[in-house]
Amino acid sequence: MLAPYKHFESDIIAGVLDGLITPDTKGFEDHPTETTMHQWHSWFRLNRYTVEGTLRSKGYQLLGFTEELLTTSVSLLEKLRKDNCDWLRIILRYIYNSGVFLRSTWSQ
Repeated sequence: MLAPYKHFESDIIAGVLDGLITPDTKGFEDHPTETTMHQWHSWFRLNRYTVEGTLRSKGYQLLGFTEELLTTSVSLLEKLRKDNCDWLRIILRYIYNSGVFLRSTWSQ
C-alpha cells in the first residue's frame, strides 16, 4: 500500500500516460496504484485541450511560430510525446511558466 499523497517522478507518470506502465507492470519499487493511474489518465484527458491550446498560443506569441500553427490539425502535444521521452516535464514547465494552470481531478 502506498502512502497517501505520495509523489511520483514525471517519468513514471508519463510512462503510465503513454501506456508503458500498467497495473500489471512489474519491477518498480514505487509502483503507483491502479486508482492513481486512473486519476492520471483522467487528469490528462481533462487538460489535453488546455495544454494543446497553450502550446499553440504561446508558441505563436513568444516563440514566433507562424499563424499556420494556430489552425493546423497537427497536435503539438502528440508530436512532443512522440519525439521526447521527457515530454511531461517539458509541457508542465512550459504551461506553468506561461501562467496557465491545469485543472485537478483529485477531491479536496
